Amino acid sequence: MCYRSAMRKTTFVRLRSRRILLFCLALFTFVFPVCLAQTPVPDTQTPQPAALPSDAKALLLLAEKTNSLTEPGTPPWHLKATFKILDQDGNPTDQGTYEELWVSPTKFKRTFTSSAYTQTDYGTDKGVFRSGPRGEAPGFLLNARREFAAALPGQQFIEHESFNMKKTDSKGAKLSCIHMSIPDPNPTPTYCLESDRPVLRVSVYSTESLQIVHNRILEFQGHFVPGELSFVVAGKPVFAAHVESIEVATPEDDAAFIPSPDAVLLPRRVNISGGVAAGLLKSNPPPLYPKIAMTAGASGTVVLKAVIDVNGTVKDLEAISGPPLLQQAAINAVQTWKYRPYLLNGSPIEVQTTINVVFALNK
Repeated sequence: MCYRSAMRKTTFVRLRSRRILLFCLALFTFVFPVCLAQTPVPDTQTPQPAALPSDAKALLLLAEKTNSLTEPGTPPWHLKATFKILDQDGNPTDQGTYEELWVSPTKFKRTFTSSAYTQTDYGTDKGVFRSGPRGEAPGFLLNARREFAAALPGQQFIEHESFNMKKTDSKGAKLSCIHMSIPDPNPTPTYCLESDRPVLRVSVYSTESLQIVHNRILEFQGHFVPGELSFVVAGKPVFAAHVESIEVATPEDDAAFIPSPDAVLLPRRVNISGGVAAGLLKSNPPPLYPKIAMTAGASGTVVLKAVIDVNGTVKDLEAISGPPLLQQAAINAVQTWKYRPYLLNGSPIEVQTTINVVFALNK
């Protein structure tokens, strides 16, 4: 038995990342065509370019603008959606609603509600105030909000990276799939667009064996919004979301954005990649390999969502993928890890990131 941290095992991940795009495209043969059976339902007409860019970066920049509801100059919007969390047999284990009233990055109200969970965030000039549980909402809900409102990486990131594009035809579904051309220690997603419109149809997160499929595409104020989202892990649906309504909002009613009396100002926080977080590591004692996992021959990568505070302490750990028999061992170990604080403009700030822990058995 040996233990290897994915954040330290750079060569292993780089070799794997070279094969990611081919792996992702192969998955569409089984997952994507079924979803395409749904007919896109336009909300308003969006002018289409005469011809899409042939360059991968230019196409991704265009798609980032047309698939984002948070671009500068976007009119205020009000979105309501329902969601279901599914078990391995496709049966709902929880369900609820997501609702957001958005004017700007510093003026919004966002609420997630389920049978046992309600959380509201208020965006203000002073920061984000939160009512309800102080921790982050469950990962599926945060991912769903991202896919609805801003699924693609930002313009600044795209402009400073290089990308490859591969055309694919999976049972009649013509797609242009874009991936970073330079491997990253933590593999980046693959984004697949329609071949004749800059519409995102699939986001593939290979480290989590996750595909997020966009269907029933709505056209809203010059932007594309998925009317249906389907999250598929290892070929099985695990989460579904449905847009009930999206409309232009009137931002004049400031009372809607005033935090409730129980809301608490959250520490300022930014997202960083797992590779950047790895560079901040000071100590990372290896986990104990559970005997039950060794007996069962369980191995693989556990992916954790984590927050690193201004002192370099890890908190709010949550396993988002990986062998179930190894997840708690990974959490127990990473809770003891220490990082150097992440500095923004010279000041320490909380960060949210992912941490990969690899368990490998000696053969």
